[in-house]
Amino acid sequence: MDIPVFKRPAPVEKPQVYFYDVPGAVQSVLRVGYPALAATDKDFYPATIANYILGGGGFASQLTQQLREGKGYTYGINSNFSGSRNPGTFTISSGVRANVTLESLQLVKNILENYGKGYSDADLATTQGFLVKSNARAFETAGAKLNLLNNISSYGWKPDYVKEREQIVKTMTVPQIRTLSGKYLDPNKMVWLIVGDAKTQLPRLKELGFGEPILLNK
Repeated sequence: MDIPVFKRPAPVEKPQVYFYDVPGAVQSVLRVGYPALAATDKDFYPATIANYILGGGGFASQLTQQLREGKGYTYGINSNFSGSRNPGTFTISSGVRANVTLESLQLVKNILENYGKGYSDADLATTQGFLVKSNARAFETAGAKLNLLNNISSYGWKPDYVKEREQIVKTMTVPQIRTLSGKYLDPNKMVWLIVGDAKTQLPRLKELGFGEPILLNK
């Protein structure tokens, strides 16, 4: 049996806004991201660490703190790196009230633009505290142990890769996080996709500063 080989998507050269129209939608679904890293890439786990305070840490993340807690634009928002042996994506995901679609995207853009330079020692301490302590009970279930073995088998990782990752977390520095942020969390190298009511929301999206939005289903 021949397994198809798919061409890797090209890197995003410049940001672009896409819109899929659902007439009358009272909510807008947002997806912001780009083709990113494979799980086997040396930067994959460090980038995941860098993402924790951005959108991977639940209520500890800036996206949740600002869009949900601060503005009430959404019930939930998160960001993550996904990947296997093949490159995955970096994705910010949320659903927001239709009437704050532009405002939500502008806030996401602002958070991304300032994330690296605003990253602090306190942010790093929060990240290290959670990622190290969470391992204490992360592998108690049979399913979790099976997933651990699957990772070792699938990616060729060492049997003690979890301990190696703990050391990466413990030795991470603020300058390293800032470098990773500049490399992998650049809003000018992302695709911005909105699904919602084009009649009321599409005309405003040019204000995001990424050129004329492209309507996918005219």
